[in-house]
Amino acid sequence: MTTLDLVGTRKWSFLISGVTALLALIVLAIPPTFRPGIEFTAGSTALIRFSKSVSQEDLRRAYADLGHDEARIQQTVGSTEYLIRTRELQFPPGSFTEVKPKASATPAPVGPEPLKVIGTAVMGAQGATGSLDLLDVDRAGACKIGTQKLGTAKAGDRVDVVEILKGCAEGDLFQLLVGDVSGYVAAKDVSDYQEKPKEAVPQPDRGEQTVIENGLRDRFGEFEVREFASVSATVSRVAVRNTAIAVAVTTLFIMAYIAFAFASLPRPFRYGVCAIVALLHDVIITLGAFSLFSKLFHVEVNLMFVTGLLTVIGFSVHDTIVVYDRIRENVRQSPHAPFSSNVNAALVQTIARSINTSTTVLLTVATMLVLGGTTIASFLLVIFVGVAAGTYSSIGIASQLLVAWEEGDLARFFGRRREAVKQPAS
Repeated sequence: MTTLDLVGTRKWSFLISGVTALLALIVLAIPPTFRPGIEFTAGSTALIRFSKSVSQEDLRRAYADLGHDEARIQQTVGSTEYLIRTRELQFPPGSFTEVKPKASATPAPVGPEPLKVIGTAVMGAQGATGSLDLLDVDRAGACKIGTQKLGTAKAGDRVDVVEILKGCAEGDLFQLLVGDVSGYVAAKDVSDYQEKPKEAVPQPDRGEQTVIENGLRDRFGEFEVREFASVSATVSRVAVRNTAIAVAVTTLFIMAYIAFAFASLPRPFRYGVCAIVALLHDVIITLGAFSLFSKLFHVEVNLMFVTGLLTVIGFSVHDTIVVYDRIRENVRQSPHAPFSSNVNAALVQTIARSINTSTTVLLTVATMLVLGGTTIASFLLVIFVGVAAGTYSSIGIASQLLVAWEEGDLARFFGRRREAVKQPAS
């Protein structure tokens, strides 16, 4: 016999949910409702990590000087990593064309790889005359120079250097290339070493992106572009449309599935309607919380947000179905018991499972929020708020609403409202 009367407190559950949902709607009504990401509005984003500390104000000024006063700059990790949002950048045609490798009929060369020249040096010490021997080297142990003569070179000649062995027993050893002969000499037997200048790797022309990167590099030094994305207006419109369709279709399928799954119970359609009401409750609270995050912390709504919202919908319905399934079992075992008693017993039987499961998910999500990056932050925020709201709604909304509907609470409530409207003012 259960002593916890959850069903008896349904009016308080409805009051708490109503007030929370109303606050969420008020937050949503305050502009700006959200800060849409580039998936929903045309634009470009770049996640940049600088090699040294850069202030947010200096970075904003640099973008303004480069013609991007609209740039929104968000600091992510310390003062070296920033997420920058700008209008859609213009790129030269074909700058992002995928290069497909072509098969070559020429077979790969067989044999040792050709020696690569890294610099040049003058043979012999300063003022040396005569010739010097090029010897072999024993690379095992302390890379000691050997006694086998591989060739000779005249003192004063400038020769190619292909390798410098450091930390050897006799000091650094230079591997020289004289004609077709290669051998080693001690560092004291060469002079005026000059390193070969590195060939500049041609950078692809990315239009405005290249201009911005060159300007930032000149002002702040080297940096790493960790992520870059650009979305056109056409793609953003398609993303908005597909998101709305996905949410609508998901909601309809959920209602149809629940009505079918609980067809053995009286009035199964009510189960689907109550589950959708609980789902809308979770979505409204999640949207309201995310709107607040957008206003306070400049969090953007992107496709990760949509993914998180669909995940919340699935989690909310799953939690509700667990309670519904227990209600079905209780109704089968005690068909003559009051419906409210069967629902209350189902809630008591599943409340520990729902809270434990949700707590585990929330702890995991909270840890990832602290340790994770900005890429999935919006997804994790939606999951955190949605799971918390979904756990409450499965206990305090969906099942409680079934009881209120069954016992005529809704009819009495709306009936009184109609009577109050019809009663003439005294």
